[in-house]
Amino acid sequence: MGEQFVKEYLDELTKKFQTGHAREHAYRPALNAFLQKISGFNVVNDPKRSEYGSPDFVFLKGKITIAYAEAKDIGVSLNETEKGEQMSRYYGYSNLILTDYLEFRFFRNGQKYCEPIKIGEVKNGVINPIENNFSLIEETIRDFIQGAKEPIRSGEHLAKIMGGKARRIRDTVRQFLATASDKNAELIRVYEALKKLLVHDLTVNSFADMYAQTLVYGLFVARYYDKTEKDFSRREARELVPASNPLLRHFFDHIVGPDFDERLENIVDELCEVFCHANIKELMKQYFKNDLWGNVHAGADPVIHFYEDFLQEYDPILRKKMGAYYTPLPVVQFIVRSVDYLLEKEFDLAAGLADTSKLANGIHRVQILDPAVGTGTFISKVIRIIYERLLRGGQEGRWPAYVHNDLLPRLHGFELMMAPYTIAHLKLSMAFKETKFWNFHRRLGIYLTNSLEESAVQESLFTGFGFAQSIADESKEASVIKNKTPIMVVVGNPPYSGESSNASYIGHDVYKKEPSGGKLQERNSKWLNDDYVKFIRLAENMVEKTGEGIVGMITAHGYIDNPTFRGMRWHLMQTFDEIYALDLHGNANKKEKAPDGSDDKNVFDIKQGVAILFGIKRKSRQNNKVKIFRADCFGSRSSKFEFLDANSLNSVNWKQVALSAPNYEWVIRDTETQTEYRKGFSVSDLFIDNGVGITTAHDDFVIKEKREDLIKLFKDFQSSERDADFLHKKFNVKIKAGWNILNGYDNIKNEGDIDKFIKPISYRVFDNRYIFYEDKLVWRTVRKIMNNILDKDNLSLISNRQVKAGNWNHVFISNKIIESSFVSNKTGEIGTNFPLYLYTEDGSKITNLKKEIINEIEKIVGKVSPENVFDYIYAVLHSPNYREKYKEFLKIDFPRVPYPKDAKQFKAFAALGKELRELHLLESPKVSQFITTYPVGGTNLVEKVTYKDGKVFINKDQYFGNVPELAWNFYIGGYQPAQKWLKDRKGRVLVNADIEHYQKVIVALKETERIMGEIDKANKI
Repeated sequence: MGEQFVKEYLDELTKKFQTGHAREHAYRPALNAFLQKISGFNVVNDPKRSEYGSPDFVFLKGKITIAYAEAKDIGVSLNETEKGEQMSRYYGYSNLILTDYLEFRFFRNGQKYCEPIKIGEVKNGVINPIENNFSLIEETIRDFIQGAKEPIRSGEHLAKIMGGKARRIRDTVRQFLATASDKNAELIRVYEALKKLLVHDLTVNSFADMYAQTLVYGLFVARYYDKTEKDFSRREARELVPASNPLLRHFFDHIVGPDFDERLENIVDELCEVFCHANIKELMKQYFKNDLWGNVHAGADPVIHFYEDFLQEYDPILRKKMGAYYTPLPVVQFIVRSVDYLLEKEFDLAAGLADTSKLANGIHRVQILDPAVGTGTFISKVIRIIYERLLRGGQEGRWPAYVHNDLLPRLHGFELMMAPYTIAHLKLSMAFKETKFWNFHRRLGIYLTNSLEESAVQESLFTGFGFAQSIADESKEASVIKNKTPIMVVVGNPPYSGESSNASYIGHDVYKKEPSGGKLQERNSKWLNDDYVKFIRLAENMVEKTGEGIVGMITAHGYIDNPTFRGMRWHLMQTFDEIYALDLHGNANKKEKAPDGSDDKNVFDIKQGVAILFGIKRKSRQNNKVKIFRADCFGSRSSKFEFLDANSLNSVNWKQVALSAPNYEWVIRDTETQTEYRKGFSVSDLFIDNGVGITTAHDDFVIKEKREDLIKLFKDFQSSERDADFLHKKFNVKIKAGWNILNGYDNIKNEGDIDKFIKPISYRVFDNRYIFYEDKLVWRTVRKIMNNILDKDNLSLISNRQVKAGNWNHVFISNKIIESSFVSNKTGEIGTNFPLYLYTEDGSKITNLKKEIINEIEKIVGKVSPENVFDYIYAVLHSPNYREKYKEFLKIDFPRVPYPKDAKQFKAFAALGKELRELHLLESPKVSQFITTYPVGGTNLVEKVTYKDGKVFINKDQYFGNVPELAWNFYIGGYQPAQKWLKDRKGRVLVNADIEHYQKVIVALKETERIMGEIDKANKI
């Protein structure tokens, strides 16, 4: 009978297919009837998205959904579908069939159930049945839908399932909240309560995310601690929620109560069934038998660590945005141990963190806060250290009374995301139970709140409404901690997010000032808006208000020595008496290396380097002077963990920092050399007007090698339809916040002469191109500086303020406008343009050199021209001795140039600098005296660029010969020009001018090396 169903189904498909006009939806009735006949269950086609989720078909047993099917059009690649984002969502479905109407694929919780089965295939425009598979498809569909649930066998698979379920819940809740109806009233009330009382900028999307994470991961944690392995349900999870948190109890009451949306019940019950068929504890044990770092650490908490992996599956973009990276236990233990030590030794509190002394108003003195509590790791470690202190003293019998009277009143944590908040509460309540503390007569002090926002206190709002009332209570109690509790200790790992999620917070504005007073003189101080900076300021302010205390945090390490952070460093130095910075390095952006040359790894899986900060403030300050101490920890991740495991603040080999204006970096430096270096003048002081290079935000769109390519492209752009989506797609231009492609379109739509916008640009070292230089199409044109160079006779020195990685060789020259990555495209190494001349509105040419500095030079050497000074500087900056001697200082600010010793030295350097200038502009006659060959004819197509035995191959046959290895490997800024120029032209045919240009570059590089040696011979810096 089943085979007959298959034949009838294929007959129906064939009728539709042969019309030549059928689309995917036309085949659905036939598939619906076929699936219903084969399975024996009610199959519903195209259910409402808000009722069941994404798939096209659901299989119903009564009102219970037992399977899903997703259909793609005949001919659509199911392999590509499996790779796509849509398929990743299907981990949220227990039983799913994917089909193109002829081939059927089966997935159980996202994993393949069996091999794909084809019952037909299209050949020559005709559907040909594959009769051998008719009985197989019938048996497989029935077995698949009616078969027993299979256990989950890996932590990775479980994370994918949970991520899929959470996405389903999130997307479904979004749909519910899109329309106001009686069905949606309960969810809307919860959303409005959270928005008014806790998260003031909460959007519907954010709420749906919060709701889904809390529900899914809350059930996971409950199951992890469930001792009845054979069954699990929503109601059982409710019983596992501790009395220590009324908000969570009300949330789980909501899940099991009569008001819980029946449209969500199916998803939640599916998840409970998955948990029921999984030995969660065993899975976690296997998943973390070696922790995520590949090492075993006593006490590693799989519940907390697994949350990060769940979040990666659920929404990796959100994970990155929220800066959610759990803190390795060695880091946590080091910080908490150190705080315990400091309380004992620096504040004369013999019991350290366990101190029970009180202030005159009866409040405990040692109040502890983690303002980004996450999953509770720091607070958990605080509890453990205090418990162990009592055990060592033989005072275990005091523990229950101590917890109730002297510990719970002192522990506080703030968390913005509801899922980690949920985990923290459940985790900490279990941690207390492990220490034999069972009965909570008061709540745990972990609050759902934004640390960087003032908590709303609205007494009457939502009174009497269970879950919302508990939200109101939560907000009220968090406000008391923020405003009235004298916090003495702040610990934690705040989020690192350059694009802050807390734009309304302005407390850190005190860091945006110069140490000498006045507004911070920075063109771009955006790094000061990173969330971690705001959390450090919050912690500092808490201790400031209390009048004494300790801050112990791990954060990104940029604030230690970045010039932009000088105001922050200065402010911290005014607040704290002692500051300790343990730089753990691991900055992949800088490609940091250990002192022995080995790889330097991060303790997190992030690119930013990190550091541990301790700030100590006493009630009375001695000598009104702060002491700054620094230590460094390089090496592998495991070696850093070993160091942290074995040490506390008191055993680290700290070195005191000698502070110096104007940047006050917390860096150990050779003070004698630094003093000598600072006697020179900074190029940023000498060149009165300077600015960064052009940023287009879409180089491929507005910058081309050939002028005619730009003309052709923008004539096409002018004549295209005025539709933003269409223009972005047609011209492959990424959407950028704050920029509207239509503004550029409107500006040139009726422009008859678009050639006037096309200008030569120094794009990369030795790589000049053309730019469509129009203000609405280029993100930042930097007209103030570039108008002095555009179509003008001028020279510019190009250098960087900072060097993130490697040695300093970040200087070059241009006589054209420049792109911001001209000298380096590494993060933080944006190029700055120092033009030699400025042009007034009437076209007059005036020097851009500061008169006071020129006067000082002329006192030593006599009358000089602007070009003489330029060439002198250019030579100094190419001195190998100079670069080596001042390498640490060159990395942190614009280069400073020593004044010439005498006229002889100045003249010698200026002559060598002129040679370099002409070489680098390819104006020297020497560059046409080739030292290389290009001996083999051919296509001139650049396929694969390789270097071997002095030959630079562009394809398997053609090469440039006699290329010195020195020139091939030579660095200018972040580039190796001999390599980069060719590699950037992969897939292109070199014309005669290109072949000549490359050989000129090789001469210039070889000669540069020679002249650099001559500079050092001329006179030592």
